[in-house]
This record gives sequence, C-alpha cells and structure tokens, in this order.
Amino acid sequence: MLRNYLIITFLILFHLPARSQVVRLDSSFADSKQVSRQMSFFVDTTVTLTLSEIQKQDFSPVKTNNFRLPFSDHAYWYRITLENAGADEEKWYLSWDNNTMERVNFYVPTDGTNRRYHQELGGTLVAEEQRKYLGPIPYFTFQLANDQRKTIYFRAKSQRGQRVRVILYKGPSFFEQQAKEDSRSGFISGLIALRLFYMILLAFFAVRERIFRAYSIMLIIRSMGYWGLTGDLGSFLTNAPFLAALINFNAYHFIPIAYVIAIKALLPVDHFPAYARYLLNYIVAAVVLLGVAIALDYRWYWLLGSTWLVLFAQVLVLSLYAIAMFRKYPIDWYYSVPFLMGLISYFFWQMSLLGILNAPWVFKTSSILFISEIFIFGLFLGKIIRNYERVKTVAQQKLEFTQAQTEKLRELDTMKTNFFANISHEFRTPLTLLVGPLADFTKKYPAENLIPTMQRNVRRLHDLINQLLDLSKIEAGQLKPMLVRADLTRFLRPVLASFESLAQSRNILFHYQQNSQEKEAIFDPDKLEKIVANLLSNAFKFTPNHGRVEVSIAYSAQELLLTVRDYGIGIPAARLPHIFDRFYQVEAEDGYVQEGTGIGLSLVKELVGVLRGNIEVQSEPGQGSTFTVRLPIDPETWAGHSIGEFDVVPVSSPKEADFAGGASRAPEVLAGQEYTDNELPLLLLVEDNHDLRIYIHSIFENNYQVIEATDGEQGLSKARERIPDLVICDVMMPRLDGFGFCKELKADFRTSHIPVIMLTAKATLDDRLEGLRLGADDYLTKPFDRQELSVRVENLLKQREVLRQKYSQELAAPKSINPIKETQSAENHPVRDEFLEKAVALVEAHLADSSFSVEEFSQAMQVSRTQLHRKLKALTGQNSTEFVRNLRLRRAAALLSTGEFTVSEVAYQTGFESLSYFSKSFQELMGVPPSGWTGSD
Repeated sequence: MLRNYLIITFLILFHLPARSQVVRLDSSFADSKQVSRQMSFFVDTTVTLTLSEIQKQDFSPVKTNNFRLPFSDHAYWYRITLENAGADEEKWYLSWDNNTMERVNFYVPTDGTNRRYHQELGGTLVAEEQRKYLGPIPYFTFQLANDQRKTIYFRAKSQRGQRVRVILYKGPSFFEQQAKEDSRSGFISGLIALRLFYMILLAFFAVRERIFRAYSIMLIIRSMGYWGLTGDLGSFLTNAPFLAALINFNAYHFIPIAYVIAIKALLPVDHFPAYARYLLNYIVAAVVLLGVAIALDYRWYWLLGSTWLVLFAQVLVLSLYAIAMFRKYPIDWYYSVPFLMGLISYFFWQMSLLGILNAPWVFKTSSILFISEIFIFGLFLGKIIRNYERVKTVAQQKLEFTQAQTEKLRELDTMKTNFFANISHEFRTPLTLLVGPLADFTKKYPAENLIPTMQRNVRRLHDLINQLLDLSKIEAGQLKPMLVRADLTRFLRPVLASFESLAQSRNILFHYQQNSQEKEAIFDPDKLEKIVANLLSNAFKFTPNHGRVEVSIAYSAQELLLTVRDYGIGIPAARLPHIFDRFYQVEAEDGYVQEGTGIGLSLVKELVGVLRGNIEVQSEPGQGSTFTVRLPIDPETWAGHSIGEFDVVPVSSPKEADFAGGASRAPEVLAGQEYTDNELPLLLLVEDNHDLRIYIHSIFENNYQVIEATDGEQGLSKARERIPDLVICDVMMPRLDGFGFCKELKADFRTSHIPVIMLTAKATLDDRLEGLRLGADDYLTKPFDRQELSVRVENLLKQREVLRQKYSQELAAPKSINPIKETQSAENHPVRDEFLEKAVALVEAHLADSSFSVEEFSQAMQVSRTQLHRKLKALTGQNSTEFVRNLRLRRAAALLSTGEFTVSEVAYQTGFESLSYFSKSFQELMGVPPSGWTGSD
C-alpha cells in the first residue's frame, strides 16, 4: 500500500500540467515590458494539435528574453498568463518582435473564463488583408480589465530560424514606441541606402580602382542582405507573401559571394595555399547550388545549410586575415577595418541563430559594430579617394612618360628600318663584286672544293639581305602585292621539287602533293615562293637525318591551303607564341639553338599578311610541327588590284646547298680511309655546320688525317673509337654541345689525354672559363684566322710530344719500379694518367707470362687493339708490343742490378722464352748486353 501511495504522489507532483507564471500588471507598470521570460512553450511535432488539445499539454518555461525558434517544420506553442492588479489601463498590446516570422497565430480569451478564445493571424506568409495590424512586426490587441486574468497563447511556425522577443505595451504608449522604433530602423536603412548610392556613383564616375569597385559590389550584396533580414526587400519588390519571404532569405543567403569578391580584392590571395583559393571558389559554387535548392524546395534543412554556409564563409575570411597578419602580407586596412566590422556584426547574428551564442552582449555588440562600420568607412572614404587621386596622378605621369618613350622608340624603330634598308642596299655592291669573280674562279679552277662553298654562302647572304629589305618595306608600308593570273600548280611544282636533292642528301623522306593538276589563280609569285621556301627550309632545319617532311596543297574556289609538316624536334608550348617574332630562335631541350637569323618565319608572317592570308602553327615537343597557311586566290578578293600575266617559272629556285644541313658530299667521304694506320697525326673535327667543316678540313687535310662528326654525341663516339691526337670542337651543337662533349671526353680514361680546342662564337669571359674548367686546352672564337688555328694545333701537338717523351724517359728508367706518378704537363699543372698507370700495373702482373699477348692486354684494358695502340702511341710514343717489351726489359734490368739472378733466370722471369732474343732486345734498349749490366751504367 505504501508503495502505491508513493507512485501516485510522484505522478501528481511530476506529471500534472505546469501552471504558467502569472504576470501581474499594477499601477507601477511602465509603458512597455519584455515578457518573454514569463512565458512557457510546447513543441507540437505533429503540427496538428488544436488549442483545446494544447491546453492539456505540459509547457516548459522560456529562459531568455530573446528566445530561439530553431530551423524546423514543427509548430511551437507559447503561453502567458496576465492579471490586471490595479493598472489603470484596460487596452493592451502584445508585440511578437520579429519582422520575418512566417506564421504566428494569437489566441486570446473573449471573456474572463479562459474558455472561449478569439484567433488572429500574423506573419510574413499571411496576406495583408488577413492581418489586423500594420507594418511587418506582428502585434495583437486585447482587453484586460482590473482584477481580470487571461491566459494567452501563440502558435508560431517558421521553416526559417528566428530570434524573438515578446513585448507587452500599454495602449496609449504602443504607437509612440513603435514610431520610435520605426524612426531608428528608418535612420539605419537611410544611412545604408545613402552609402550605397554614394558608393555606386563613385565607382561608376570617380574612383575606377579595382579594389574600390569590388568593395562596392560587396556593399551592394550585403545591403540587400540587410534588407532581407529586416523583411523590407521582399515586400518592396512583390505583394506575394511566399515570393517575398523567398527573396528576403536569398538576399542574405548570397552574402558569402560578397565576402569572396571582397577577399580576393583586399588580400593577396595568390600568396595563400592552393586549398584556400579552392575553398573560396567552392563557397561560391555552394551558394549558387543552395540558392537553386531553396528556390525549388523552401524547406528548413536547406535554410539551415545556408546559415551554416554563411558562418563557414565568415570563419574562413577571418582565418585568412589572421594568416595574412601572421605572415605579414600587405593589407589595405582602410577597406579591411570597416569590412571586418560588418562581417563580425553578421557573424554574431549567425551564431545566435544557430543557438551557439545567446548572451545579451552578443546583440549589443552586433548592433554597435554594424552602426560603427558605416561611420568608420565614411571617415576612411576621404583617405581612400585621396590615395586613388595620388595613384591616378602617378599613373598619368607614367603614361605620359611611357608615351614619350613610345614616341622615342618609334623614332628609333624608324631609324632602324632606314638603317636596314640603307645597309642592305650598300651590301649589294660588294656582293656583286664577289659573285662575278667567284664565277670566273669556278671556270679557272674547276677542281677547287672551296669555291662552291663560297658561292653557296654568298647566295645565302644575298637572300638574307633581300629578306631584310622586304621587312623594311613591310614596316614602311611599301611592300605591295604584285599579282599575276597563272596556273598555280605549275608554278609550285619546281619550287617543291627543288628540295628533293636536299632531302636525298640527308636521307629525309620528302613527300608533297597538290589536290589538283591545274588551277588558274591570282597570286604573287615572288612572295608565295618566299613563303614556301622559308617554311620548307625551316622544316628541313629542324628535321634530323632519316626523318620525314610532308607538304599538302589544297585548292578551293576562294583560297589556297598550304600545310607543311615536319617530324622533327617540335616547339614547346611556351615558345609557340614567339616563333613569328623577329630574330627569335627556338632553343631545343638540350639548350642548343639552331643556327640562323630568326627572320625567316617573321618574314613569312608579314608576307602572308600582305597577301591577306593567315598562318597557324601546331607543335608538340618530340613530335614535330605543322604550319598551315591560307591565302585568297579568287578575283573577288583582289578586285581593284592590277593583275598581270606570268610565265610560270620560279624567280629563283632554292638550291639544296643553300640550306643548313645541305651537303654536296657526305661527311664519310671527307673522313679519309678509316682505320688507316699512317704516321700523320689524327685530328677529329666536331662541327654541325657543313660548310665550316669543309673549310676547316681543307686547312688540315694535307698535314693531318681528318675525321669528322656533326654533333657532340657522334664526336664522342668517334673519339673513343679512333683515339685522335687532337680535337677541334664547336660549342653550340645539337644533342650534345661542346661543353658536354669536352666533359665526357676528359672523364673517360681512354680519351682523357686528348687535347681539345673549342671553337665558337660565344666569346664572353664566362664561356671561356667554363670551357677551360671542363678541360679544354685552348679556346678560339669565330671568326678565326686559319693561320692562328694551324699554329695553335701545332703547339698543342708539340706540347703533347714533350709530355710523351717525358713518359717514355720514365718508362725507360731501369731502376724505377713505379715510374708513372704525377708529372707536369706543358700547362704546368699536375697530370696523373690513370690509363697509363693501369697499363703498367697490368704488364707488371704478367711479366713472367710469356704468352701474354696484345689481344689479352687490350681485353684486360677494356679497349680495342686499335684504341690501345693509339692511346699508348699518344702517351709514350710506343706501340703496344714495344710498350710490353720495354716494360719487361726495364724489370729485367732491375733484377740484374741486384746480382741475385743469372741472365737466363731473369729472362724467364720477365717472360722471354728465347735467351738470344732477350739479349738482343736488352742490348738495343740499354746499350750493353745483359751479362755486362751492373745497374750503374
């Protein structure tokens, strides 16, 4: 029984409906009072309960003046009990102090029994004709006579999260208080509108600075957001309740975009990590996507996501400012201070909406920051405008200075153009005096190999001068189309065919085709030939031997389509925009720049422009390049131009030897008989320019064996294979340049002794020092004197001869057990030949082995027999057999000098099977027979 009594008592105490706190209104009541804390609430999750059902539910007390309605689709019921205990007023007003509340219903008893209730509707989703109040803030009127008590209910429903205060007003003071609140909010809205109007005017007509315009855009978006928060924007734009609510929320929803625009203008975003920049872009995308979702499905979860997104954007902006200050990035504080004040003001409001902060100071601080931002930016605005005017003045001065410089550069360009034109004309006279005598010399000395090379280069110089003249005419606007009407296919056939011999000499597959056998067209023969010749010359220049070049020509009624494709080194994407620049030359991946002037493609571009066409290029490194030219050939395009008749023969068909890489004879023919072992010194010439190789070859061919290589890799291979006595090497070469060649040559013990003369046009001190550091023995700049080159070669070979004699003397010293130590070269710096040391040690290890042959010797040294012979000959003046025999005899002399062994014992110990041969060889080397050797001779 006792247990049942306790259970019943517990249920009575804890499960009876909670009674509301009674608010007593007496004569001391002021004009208004917040009554939020005296209310209690109940959450109707079903959204279906009626007032009579709600009256039976348990209500919980409201604990704050600014209570929060979360983002949800539930209905929230609030209850308050009021009692008139001596107040002299019977008419009262209850204000639901929130102007964006979607729906709030007011239930008040119609008599003192609290049984019959009257309902009034309010909220932004209620049409104005259904409301009994004026303005956006819901308020409700009721009568409360003296000694009367009434329990009032509110039913609130909003997808959007809200902060609400409920305020009770006396009848006479209500409208006075409302007028004050309207004045305050109107004053703030007026300030915002005035600032916005002023900023837009300044941005459009006065301050045209990027950062100012970005800040203005930010203020526009944020001002719309403020009016969305107050509910004014939607009602101003439309009378439809739901559309107005949607506009109000989205106006604030798009504020993060304003933050992104401002932050990209105010902070050096490029200095931040990449993920920070990505986050800013992701925020913009998320805002747009959420905005679409909210417009299509206005539900609380989308609205809650929007609120968190705004908060995240604010935290990100504050974090970026903290990072910028920590890393001491440049920050424009005149814009940043008011921007941050406004952002923090909104930040506090977001925190309160999400239920994170709800202290009274939060709302006060938010309001103070919001108002202060407007006034502080107004104070800073004068400084911003003055700074802009100063920057504008400086920019104007720079512009005037730049214009003056531009005018001077234009004058200099005119002078340069005139200079090129004049100097080109001046070059024609000496060229004429060269062409005639060379033609006479060709008849007088038909066997002279250098005359065709001279003629070829004179022609090339003539072509370059003509190109300079064409460029000067183009710049002066004097180059005009010289049009003819003729068979274009017949004109182009010999132009294309003239490159066949060049292709054959370099084993390049050259294929060309035209899609028509006959095509009468209007064209400029001279300019078209130069376009085709320059493009093909460029294609062959950058195509290696055994490569491929293709030309396709297609005709239509209006235009000629010329496509030139090579499968050479290609052009990097970063350099493609510059290939038509004058004097620009493409550099390969290995740093090698093809020789040339860099005006061919520039001339092509200009000539195509003169002919009203266009040119395009596509290229990929390692895959080759494709040039596409379109030229109009129809009468309509050239209407009004004089057109002549033409005999379709190219003006000056290009010769295959006129182009870099052309060869009148193959390099292998010039190399002499390979592996011929005669007494002339062997000279290796490594040079990529064919004509220069022929010229240098002619200098040395009578006194030396000359072998040739066209680049560093080929030269290195031939040096290891043939072991030359000296190398003449260019610096700028494809595949492996001269510096790399010299480094590899000196690092290989088989070729480290070979002297190198570097021959180049790079004449700076740094270039010479780099070559010398890599082991070059001499450095000669182009153009060079042939006699100076000959003398330098002779001197280096003499120095090597002195070093060779020194090695031979040390090897011949009979008492020296290890003669090959550090010695001094002709340059007076220590040289330690590892190859010779290894050879001596190897022979010493096989002294007693009479079957140790030269083949075994070369295999142990990891070189061929010929390489071993050339290397030992270069170092000691002895061939392989003499080197082994002399080392045996030197060791024999050392053994005989001890007196411990007989002559026959020494002979067998040093690998001699024939005693008579040993005695004969010993006497030839030492000057005395073995039996007479005492070691003191």
